[in-house]
Amino acid sequence: MLVKGKDPREIVIALINRSICAVKVGAVIVDRWGIHSWGWNSSGYTGLGEHAEAHAIRRCNRDRMGNSTLYVGAVRMRNNKIITAKPCEECMKLIKGIGRVIYRNGEGEWVDL
Repeated sequence: MLVKGKDPREIVIALINRSICAVKVGAVIVDRWGIHSWGWNSSGYTGLGEHAEAHAIRRCNRDRMGNSTLYVGAVRMRNNKIITAKPCEECMKLIKGIGRVIYRNGEGEWVDL
């Protein structure tokens, strides 16, 4: 369950566990009023999945995107090792409407894009 006021980075880490992909990714979109969207990557029913960033953006309130921050984190399924979660080129096209992007790097640090 998502709780208002909770650190969005903690929510990202919790969402990672919803993914069943080899690389599990979680994303949270937050603004000054709180979290307004979240998502995780999936393989989809047809094998064509959706990235966590795209999932979160598809579900978000578009009127709140401009002043929002997107947080993204990832781990490998086989060993739960933290890996860099910098958004790909396709997701960057979707993210351009978001004010700020913060992702977790391979050392577990949260950095600005």
